[in-house]
Amino acid sequence: MDSATSATFVAEEPNHGLVRKAWDVTFRMGLRYIKNSYKDDPFRTFLEVCLIGFIVWYITKQKYNIGTNEIVLSEKEIDELVDEWKPEPLVPALTEFEREALDKAVMIDGPNGTKVRLASGTNNKPVLNFASYNFLGFLDSPELGKHAVESLRKYGVGSCGPPGFYGTLDVHMELEKQIAAFIGHSSAILYSQAFTTTLSVIPCFSKRSDIIVADEGVNFAVQKAIYLSRSKVYWYKHNDMADLERILKDVNKQLVGRRGKNALPRKFIVTEGLFQNTGDITPLVDLVELKHRYKYRIILDESYSFGVLGKRGAGLTDHFNIDPHEVDLLIGALCYAVGASGGFCCADKDLVEHQRLSGLGYCFSASMPGILTIAAADAIQALEVDPDNYLGTMRENTTLLRTLLKRIPGLQVDGVAESPLIHIRLSPETLVRMKRSGGTWTKTDIDRV
Repeated sequence: MDSATSATFVAEEPNHGLVRKAWDVTFRMGLRYIKNSYKDDPFRTFLEVCLIGFIVWYITKQKYNIGTNEIVLSEKEIDELVDEWKPEPLVPALTEFEREALDKAVMIDGPNGTKVRLASGTNNKPVLNFASYNFLGFLDSPELGKHAVESLRKYGVGSCGPPGFYGTLDVHMELEKQIAAFIGHSSAILYSQAFTTTLSVIPCFSKRSDIIVADEGVNFAVQKAIYLSRSKVYWYKHNDMADLERILKDVNKQLVGRRGKNALPRKFIVTEGLFQNTGDITPLVDLVELKHRYKYRIILDESYSFGVLGKRGAGLTDHFNIDPHEVDLLIGALCYAVGASGGFCCADKDLVEHQRLSGLGYCFSASMPGILTIAAADAIQALEVDPDNYLGTMRENTTLLRTLLKRIPGLQVDGVAESPLIHIRLSPETLVRMKRSGGTWTKTDIDRV
């Protein structure tokens, strides 16, 4: 052995001694820790032994191999299986009644309005259109149409962007101010679609831990908005203020003594001004009284009452002569009586600004085209200038049509007298006569009616 190897061996000998000594010290400390820790806690010892045993079993157990049960098919067998496979239809087949209803669907040839031409008609004569929401006749106004077409040269046919990202035009801001002033509220925000207005406003303020007490007769858009909010929902009987008060009392009793993060949830009463499904008007005076008595906020959908109810056509607050600020969130539509498109929400300024950041329909949908914005602004201005002309004509037509319909035997005409939304149903006596099978109603009976 040479001198270099000998030196290396001598140097490594002390190192091995230090490692061995450190290991011995560590081992003794571990034993001492285990002895002291588990001396008075046998359950802990048993639990950790079980865990160690489970870990050893899990590591050493046989793993499942997805390829062990693989079935090898020949090309002929694969082709036979492919030929025999029949995919299920994406939608069920139409019934005879559904096919008949589609075949009889009426199509309009040309622009919509008070008088239209039908594409499926045998002659080309115009007919009266009772199936639209053109209550005030703004769709037929040549002045409004001419001004809207002229705006195409300045604003084009679309904005191609949401309001918060290069989609806001000067006419949008002007229309928001005009709507707020017309209704008498603090501020307003404009949405590009009426349906998404409701779907955005309610979930924007009512969250999972909040409470909604809603009229069971609200329209489909309000129902979907309530569902999207994920709030706790209570339904009261349609326009029944006694049932509403009962629910408000019960909810407040449930919240007494509640502690924790959700001890004070936000509470909303949700209803419509003019009900789409019934033609009724909500008793706003009683609603405001219950709001203050039980400390709730009101969300009022005036999609069908805006431009229709009240001396000025400003909606339900105008109809009952109530301060619009009593309604915390007032939702309206511009695609019905106004004859344009889009929707809006009137509220205090802080609530409106919150929607500009949290209203999904406002943040992620392209803003309203300039041509429709100008058409809506012109229609509201015309209604402000001469409300007696537009509203008077509408109410005369509504009264006349109701009188004529009630003369037809077998029909039931629903809705309040002030409502241009007229619901025509078969009377119960007529339904009994039309029913051919005994017992309960069957799908065949319903389809026949």
